[in-house]
Amino acid sequence: MGASAHVGRIGGLAAALGIGAVIGLGCGVASADTTGQSNSSDSSSSSSSSAESAKSASNSSPGQATSSVGAHDDAGTPTKVATEKPARTVTITSKPHRGSRSTPVGSAATTAKPDTEPSSHTVAPAKDTKPSQDTKPAKDTEPAKAVAASETDVASSPTTVESPQATTPTPVTHDAVTAVAAAVVDLTDHHSGGSPSSPPDSPVSWTVAAAARKETLVPTTPAGSSDVNVTTPKLAAAVTAAAPPVAVIQTPPLAWLQQVPVIGPVFVTPIVAAIHMIPIVGDIIHPFIGYPVQHGAPGAPVSRDVMITSFDGTKIYVHFMPASGLRAGKVAPTILEGPGLGMPGSTSLEVTPLDGILTDALGAVGVGTLRHAGYNVVTWDPRGEYRSGGVLQLDSADYEARDVSAIVSWLATQPEAQLDSPGDPRFGMVGASYGGGIQWVTAATDHRVDAIVPSISWNTLNTSLYKSAAFKSGWGTLLTAALLLTGARPNPAIYPASVQGALTGVLTAAQQALLAERGPAALLGSVTAPTLIIQGTVDTLFSLQEAQANAAALDAGVPTKMLWFCGGHGLCTNNLFDPTDGQVVTDATLNWLARYVKGQDVSTGPTFEWVDQRGQYYSSSPGPTAAGVPIVAASSKSGVLPLVPLLFGSGPLFGVLPIGATKAANAFNVAIPTVTTTTYVVGAPQLTLTYSGTGTSRHVFAQLVDDSTGAVLGNQATPIPVTLDGKTRTMSISLEPVAQTLRPGQTLTLQLVASTANYENFGAFGALKVSSLQVSLPTIADAVAVNAARTAVLT
Repeated sequence: MGASAHVGRIGGLAAALGIGAVIGLGCGVASADTTGQSNSSDSSSSSSSSAESAKSASNSSPGQATSSVGAHDDAGTPTKVATEKPARTVTITSKPHRGSRSTPVGSAATTAKPDTEPSSHTVAPAKDTKPSQDTKPAKDTEPAKAVAASETDVASSPTTVESPQATTPTPVTHDAVTAVAAAVVDLTDHHSGGSPSSPPDSPVSWTVAAAARKETLVPTTPAGSSDVNVTTPKLAAAVTAAAPPVAVIQTPPLAWLQQVPVIGPVFVTPIVAAIHMIPIVGDIIHPFIGYPVQHGAPGAPVSRDVMITSFDGTKIYVHFMPASGLRAGKVAPTILEGPGLGMPGSTSLEVTPLDGILTDALGAVGVGTLRHAGYNVVTWDPRGEYRSGGVLQLDSADYEARDVSAIVSWLATQPEAQLDSPGDPRFGMVGASYGGGIQWVTAATDHRVDAIVPSISWNTLNTSLYKSAAFKSGWGTLLTAALLLTGARPNPAIYPASVQGALTGVLTAAQQALLAERGPAALLGSVTAPTLIIQGTVDTLFSLQEAQANAAALDAGVPTKMLWFCGGHGLCTNNLFDPTDGQVVTDATLNWLARYVKGQDVSTGPTFEWVDQRGQYYSSSPGPTAAGVPIVAASSKSGVLPLVPLLFGSGPLFGVLPIGATKAANAFNVAIPTVTTTTYVVGAPQLTLTYSGTGTSRHVFAQLVDDSTGAVLGNQATPIPVTLDGKTRTMSISLEPVAQTLRPGQTLTLQLVASTANYENFGAFGALKVSSLQVSLPTIADAVAVNAARTAVLT
């Protein structure tokens, strides 16, 4: 791939932060479309509600729903005060899991284009050599679909005024249940700078309602009702109906140029197509130029943009792109792909030159790949960004999730969308980072979702950005800069929290509560959609621990798979130019969607796969439960660690971003015993420290160094909270999970360091006396090489 791959990977990480837009245009170009904004200015309390805590997760079992989160993750999180607010209307539409049948060994996903002729496009078969472990009891009995697009006659879909092919609008009703519970009150409404207004309900009410839905669902539709498949839990206090949201077709001001005879098709359309091949830049310019005109059969579906009015009057800018080759009168399942923070919704109809590199770096497939696999694709600008109105609330269940539900209700009225019932389209969700976070809260609050594939997402922003009460200043600063440079309009509490955290390393109780609420932690028990979790081993923003916590909190009946790849918010230093990660992610994603969205009899592979430092993929099936003997090391003598900021500490790791861990000169070192056989260190090491000291530092940091390369495992440094009052104390803590294969004779070193670039605190001084330090590294005994043929090359 050469140097272009390195540049592409750098661009991919920049794009994930929204920096790509700035590089392309030199300034923030986002602007709110306020033409239809609500004028509501209702005020509300700024207090926060209590939320159900997620199920605990064990750090030693990275791929299992039985793992638990280290107690240190929630350190510093204040107790929240519950306040009353109006009840939420909860969508409770429930659908069975598709494709949850046993899969023969060697079966593969055939993802033909949505046409009557067979297609040559085929998803690669699962790379495991054992039968699929995804054999949960089937909830439906319909046979597997023979073709990817799952086409049916268009007569099965309602008509709509928004589509170019539409004639008469047909209202579609959605039954919902109102549940009253404690509420989360956000600090502002969808107006930038406007008076706060309380969202109608809270994540707690969603959890209560969903839990009741799982226990017992009773029909409430009167005899003779026209509603289809309507169920509601006995907990329901009332049942209401909601019409599809208002949607207005958006016509780009320069789209007419493509219609000019000769000049349009010969010159303008190729230019428009070329612009859309440029990631981010094409998406930003898209509202002005539109899609390149694609000449097909008369009446064939066309791509289009609409402005949808969400639940609170906020306008959400939405793109609909039909499956490649979809013919007139036919339908296909749909995939919703959310963008990363600071990015607009993607509008690239075809596979771009950088798609593979972006998948390799970020773990999410592009629009072109999904369209050619037989799916309609829907993307959008999240609220508070680019052309959408309102205030960015960081993937809140009270705001952004309800925006997506409005999009889904609109999607159900589109003639190209395959439906399971009126108002209930057949669809899944994909996306990385911010686009991964939205999947969790949507799936927890709207059970029309058939499957999700969240990539490099989080459990709570409090555990990821304020781990053990240490502010992640490196990423906090970069994310804030991305919002500023792209002209985003976030909740007004976000910028002050970032500035205070960067300057002092400390967040207030209210700021911690704000971060804790921005994530799926309290809602994960309500997720019913089959879930493929993709997380990066070198992700220094949302570490593997965030994925472990999410997997652990899912209900045991939810089909789940975990895939760790070398990428994410960070730099993959070991196999920078190797496209294998992108291919593995693409295959896993398309197989998952084929099975649980299309309902095909497809192998989804082992339930847990990971990549080590050499790029070798392994699996542990049905999960890393066959724990091996841990590697235990302890310090042989005491020592003193001088505490100073920056000097001789860990990082920065210069590459894509100026953060990440490196071997430190100022460190307390503990040698890890040499292994005599090939050993797989996978999971979260456990550290026990006895210390005393004086000074202003609130944290030291622990990291593992590969002695053969000098690289820090996963580029990860874990904050260790300390109290420097002269007293001797002992504490135990879980470190960030790692994935490392140790060959016979290979060694590691544990370093306790004074500072690291991602958690920099300029006021941290003092001295730490280490009386004893012990570390235990978890191992896996049942690892199976997935791509064994590559081992000889990479070693």
